[in-house]
Amino acid sequence: DCIWVGGGPAGLFAAYNAAIGGNSVLLLEKNDRCGKKLDITGKGRCNVTNAGDVEDFFNHMVSNGRFMYSSFYRFDNVQVMEMLNKAGLQLKTERGNRVFPLSDKSSDVIRTFTGLLEKYGVEIIPVDSEHSAIFQCLMGREKGELRRILLTGSGGPFRGRPVSELEDVTP
Repeated sequence: DCIWVGGGPAGLFAAYNAAIGGNSVLLLEKNDRCGKKLDITGKGRCNVTNAGDVEDFFNHMVSNGRFMYSSFYRFDNVQVMEMLNKAGLQLKTERGNRVFPLSDKSSDVIRTFTGLLEKYGVEIIPVDSEHSAIFQCLMGREKGELRRILLTGSGGPFRGRPVSELEDVTP
């Protein structure tokens, strides 16, 4: 049903949510393993979320925090913590309401996410690049066979640009 390109934090979370929704999910990742960027958050300990009130999140966004309103309320920080706890990852809250794994190891967060993906049948396939992954997804498929391809990347060259500059961007 869904092909996700990018196994970073957003890709792991999105693939999990699609899978628990009953979709068959394929996750394509160019790094040697999924969740690699989680290794560097929180100085290697993985700052999972913040335990503060979700309304406070909007006050800390650089611009247009309300843009994220529906995302924050669709699956809020409390639900993230509950999901990880239910999957067996113990968490702790530190100064500033920052939430970390009790072990202080980002690898435990990555292992929890990849375990959830495995539990729900998400297939993870290594690829050499996002562009190649999209091309490979389309090869040999009939029109309409693939419902959607979702890219969960950092934004690279488009990061920081105003929306007005992106109006003419084409795939």
